[in-house]
Amino acid sequence: MDQLNVTETSGVAAAQPASDGAMIVVDTTDGRKLTLTYPGPLAQYKLVLAMGSEAAENGRFVSMCLPLIYLSAIDGAPTLLPTTLLQIEAIIGRLGHTGLQALQKGIRQFDQKEDVDSAKK
Repeated sequence: MDQLNVTETSGVAAAQPASDGAMIVVDTTDGRKLTLTYPGPLAQYKLVLAMGSEAAENGRFVSMCLPLIYLSAIDGAPTLLPTTLLQIEAIIGRLGHTGLQALQKGIRQFDQKEDVDSAKK
């Protein structure tokens, strides 16, 4: 029988979601640049865990927060995947309406890229 060893690390590497490396930079209407990185498969699970069980029960809230898993930098300064509900609220507040709109725009660009890649196959 094979053995599986799991090691938990700390620091930036542990907090950042794994990704396939695809990145997009989008501009906000207030002049900021958001870097989006296509998230790995565990990112959404980690974000839901960060919300806590009560907030995670609210499907609408979860769907509103999931775009945060794409955000990897604001104006070139790296952002970490939030690990608590307070951090989720803080990043939403930091992004504001214009940042959230730009985040959605960037995610749509990823979706369009996936559609093109699928059509090529």
